[in-house]
Amino acid sequence: MAENAGTVRPDRPGGRVLRWLSTAEAVLGGLLLATIFVLMLVQAGQRYLPGGGWVWTGELSRFALVWLTFAMSGYLMQRDEHVTLKLVDQVTRGVWRRVVASFAGVIVAFVCVNLAYEAFVLATEPSSQVSPAIGIPIGYFYVIPLVGLGLTAVRSVIAVVASWRTAGKERSS
Repeated sequence: MAENAGTVRPDRPGGRVLRWLSTAEAVLGGLLLATIFVLMLVQAGQRYLPGGGWVWTGELSRFALVWLTFAMSGYLMQRDEHVTLKLVDQVTRGVWRRVVASFAGVIVAFVCVNLAYEAFVLATEPSSQVSPAIGIPIGYFYVIPLVGLGLTAVRSVIAVVASWRTAGKERSS
């Protein structure tokens, strides 16, 4: 994406909301990471204790890893810290870089909207299936991916618009 295209600016409309969302996502990501760490320590400690271990610790840590991935995707998209290949950024300049970045942003938004729709269907369809160890209905586990993908799509569109807005300001200066 364009340099700092997705940076949250509190003076812009919606900037405070996006900053608040970024903070909430970072806190959620930190909590999920801490949860994974603690559950892995518990699992490792159980190996040295007599008796059986708690099966739910492994299941919950795997779910937390998936949730962490989706919960942080919008945050990383906004800060332009997601996994990308910067080859095009090194080869192109000016308007062509913005065109490629905009095309990529539109594709990311399109894919995220489609995946969010599928997550919505999975979260809302009635199912008697529950997780094996914890016993939580499987539909509940799709809520965080649904929200994360939706926020990633929104931030992708914001990054596209911001890259062209900053381009207009560069030309007028």
